[in-house]
Amino acid sequence: MIKRRGLLAAIGGAVAGAGFWTPPGALGAEPREYPRPDPATFQPGDFVWPKKPGAYVPYNAGADRQLLDDQAKWTADRERAIDRLVRSKTLSTSEQQRLDLLRRMNFREFLAVYEGDQKPGVPGDYSSNGLYVGHVGIVDLDDAGKPWVIEAVIPEGVRRISYADWIRGRSDQVVWLGRIRDIQASQLRAIPVEAAKYLGKPYDFWNFDLDNDSGFYCSKLVWLSVFRSLGFAIDGNNDSKRAIWFSPKQLLYSPLINRLHDPGPYAYR
Repeated sequence: MIKRRGLLAAIGGAVAGAGFWTPPGALGAEPREYPRPDPATFQPGDFVWPKKPGAYVPYNAGADRQLLDDQAKWTADRERAIDRLVRSKTLSTSEQQRLDLLRRMNFREFLAVYEGDQKPGVPGDYSSNGLYVGHVGIVDLDDAGKPWVIEAVIPEGVRRISYADWIRGRSDQVVWLGRIRDIQASQLRAIPVEAAKYLGKPYDFWNFDLDNDSGFYCSKLVWLSVFRSLGFAIDGNNDSKRAIWFSPKQLLYSPLINRLHDPGPYAYR
């Protein structure tokens, strides 16, 4: 089991503080506005990571759920994933690894592995200000230069939304901006073109093949769009059949990503 200090305190503080982030010792302080990336600097193929500092965000992203309800849903989803694997006549190496991991994993370990980018079996610790959260979208620009975001979300699945609408609902969130290093802008444009092919495809957090386009979660959409449009894996691993999830935090801190707007560590203090 993955060992972490102060887990229950972190969860309690995260749930209690699920609105604006208030720095320690500043109870009652006014909500803080965070500097945002300048949309005028956006290029097609950029990535944006929003995050509410210090807040617990549900596994069922976008839903208004309590922690215990969320745990129950994740556990039921995990059991269905295990059942599908058990029913398979043959399992690949990655599928067998996934089966073994999911059988051992509980909800708190899932939060550490996916949202905190801890490694299974390796001791780690949560941020003192709450649970890690994660999401990422792909920037696109229309012919008039207006920015849009292509992302995989619940319940819509893969959608395209104007950046103005995307940011309007995130007044209390930090946003990172990143771009793949050493690739010409004309080539990066192919990323949102590829992502747009999957508009309307369902959200599927339990589809572990990163090169399978039947369903997506947010960072899987980025991985596949880069892989199919530019011909390489953004995390350096060309094997798309993974034992576990590829997380937004892994993407943000990939050596291939130049963080153009970086308001601080992803576990924002």
